[in-house]
Amino acid sequence: MADYKELFGSLVNKAKDVMESTGVTEVYQKGASRTKAYSRIARLTLDTNSQAEELRKVYTEIGRLYFEQARENPEGVFAPLFAQAGKLMDELKAKEDELEELKRSLSAEAEEKDIEVEITQDIDEFDQVVSATEAEGKGGED
Repeated sequence: MADYKELFGSLVNKAKDVMESTGVTEVYQKGASRTKAYSRIARLTLDTNSQAEELRKVYTEIGRLYFEQARENPEGVFAPLFAQAGKLMDELKAKEDELEELKRSLSAEAEEKDIEVEITQDIDEFDQVVSATEAEGKGGED
């Protein structure tokens, strides 16, 4: 039993020596440093994307407000852009009107009288078909 304790103590001491060696410590420190750097990169990327999205929203709002303010009298480089925006708005309005018309027509059709269906099959005959099918199924399993 003493041999096992000595062997175990020797293994523990050897493990401590390996852990305390400069090679393992360096690898651990480099790995920790890289992990911190990757974590910081990910955080900065998220922050950058978030701020870029906020900036895009601000630019969009500035453009919308300027368009509404100068819609009737665009000047300089804005004139063709205003014309393009006006054309797109007209096309959008036409499609929205068509969409609403289609929805109204479908709604009107749904409100029309329901179609009535009369079943002329005799229920007794149906029961006989079901019973025969069940019998065939049971016969196939045996």
